[in-house]
Order: sequence, then structure tokens, then C-alpha cells
Amino acid sequence: MSRLELCAYGGVENLVFNEDNSVEPPEANEVQVKILTAGVNVIDTKIRQGTSFAAKTRGERFPWVIGYDMSGEVVKVPRGCTEFKKGDRVCGLVGFPLSGGAYSSVNNFVASELVKVPDECKIKAAGALPLAGLTAYQALFDIGRLKEGQTVIISAAAGGVGHLAVQLAKIAGARVMGICSKENHEFVRSLGADCVVDYHNEECLKWQSEADLFIDLVGGQSAINNLSLLKINSTMVSVPTITYQAVKLAATNMAVNVAGMVVKQNINQLKKLLEYVVSGELKVHISESFFLRDGAKAHAVLSGGHAVGKLILLPNGIVREV
Repeated sequence: MSRLELCAYGGVENLVFNEDNSVEPPEANEVQVKILTAGVNVIDTKIRQGTSFAAKTRGERFPWVIGYDMSGEVVKVPRGCTEFKKGDRVCGLVGFPLSGGAYSSVNNFVASELVKVPDECKIKAAGALPLAGLTAYQALFDIGRLKEGQTVIISAAAGGVGHLAVQLAKIAGARVMGICSKENHEFVRSLGADCVVDYHNEECLKWQSEADLFIDLVGGQSAINNLSLLKINSTMVSVPTITYQAVKLAATNMAVNVAGMVVKQNINQLKKLLEYVVSGELKVHISESFFLRDGAKAHAVLSGGHAVGKLILLPNGIVREV
């Protein structure tokens, strides 16, 4: 078993590749999976830095094999398991938020957190989808209550969560407006966005009072500045937990709502997202792939703040898909 271990909070140098052939057999409620794809998410970088809720809750218990997105092939099931069998392709949001385990070549995961990947779905897309896809879906519909015909503005629209949120909002029949860097405008338009503006010069401020819903994927002062884009009594879903309270406080004397969120495990929603991928309505854009031993490089790219779509790790080497 190979794994990328977080050995201390801080820089990317604290992600250490470790090769060890041992792996415990799965418990009664688990299945053992050969991991073919592991998604790399912004929350992973926050954990590595020690600034996330998960890091502060878990504390200094190292080494820690992080990573919440994964897809792969079942290699072992405990006696009595009927839901999965050896050879099944699976994916899931695993071990969230205090465990993880996707940054490894083989690992055991709770069976109830996994779903079978449809034959028509590519395994890399399935591995990059769970956390970002569920975050986008729940922000838009569970918390944001987005309806057909409404206008939604999405910040960081070219990123891992953002590019999926744009597409899901369009599937729902919404008018979608995206905020991202100028070099990604064409990409976001290709996803279905009706309007796209550059975040550098606050061009979005021309959209005063246009949004029924604002999906904030940046947080901080950016989110505070964008409160004015909301209609009266409409909602901003502010996903970055570290600045949520500050954004909510800034909206105290405004006739708008600010809601925070933490993504939740939801097997039925994940199955629905996979169906959208199979039908071609939802495309998971993977901009870069890294071998497991190069996971620190993936973190460095993501920390730069300009990654388009999703980054993935390939814990068992190159995955060839037609």
C-alpha cells in the first residue's frame, strides 16, 4: 500500500509519500478498494495548513492520510457483504470530515459511503465528483432553494465546485452569472453561463440587486462586497467556513440572508450527479493529474488559486479510458 501522509500542519513539504505493503482487512461495515482516482480539493489544502474545522477538531494526530474524493475497484469484501462484490467500480465522499483516506493506493472505506459507478461513466470523472458535486448541489438546492427562472451568481465559477454549480444551475433552468478571472471566461461560458465577468476589477458590481441567490466560493471581503448583488430578502450561501461569520455579520443591517454550509454525505444525490454525468448534462473538467508521490505539487497548484475545474491524484498510476 502506498499513501501520502500529512505528518504536520503547514507547507506542502509536510505531505510525505510512504510505501508500505501492509493493509488491514476490511471491518464488517467496510469494503477494501484499490483507488484509481483521488480528488484534490481546497479543503485538503486548508487541512494541510491546519486552518480548517477538521484539522482543529482532530488536532495533532499524525500521520493522517487525508482525501475525501475517490473512485476505484473493490478488491475485498467482508463475509456477509451483499451490496458490493470484488471487481465493482465504486466512488464516494469518504471519511468526511475527520478521517478521509483517499490519498492511498488501497484502503478500507465504510460501505454505506460508496455507490457503484455506472458502466458508462469514466472512473476519473467519478473520482473527482463527490465532494465538489455534492457541495454545489446542496448549496444550490438544499440551502439556496434555487428555482427555475431565478438568477444565480456564482463566484470562482471556473473552480472545482464553481464549474459544477454553473452546470447544475443551468440544468435547473436558472439564469447563471459567473465571476472568474478573464482567462477563464470562455470556459465558463462553455458550461452554459449566461454572463461572465472578471473578479479583478469588481466588474460584477454592475449586477446590483440582480441575484435571487449568490453562491460564494471565495469568502472574506469578496463575499462582503458582493452582498449588494442580492435582491431584497434573497440569499447568499457562503461556503468557506472560516469567513462565514464575518460575512453574516456584515449583512446584519441588510435585507438579505447569509447561510453557511458544510457538505453532507448523500448517496441519493451522488447517484443523481452520476446520472447527469452519464447523460452528458454534467461534465467534470479535470485540468491536471498527478501521481500519488507528487501530491504536494497538486496542493501547490491548488493553493495558487487559479486551478480550473478539478485536480486529481492517480494512486495506482495512469488510468487509460476510451
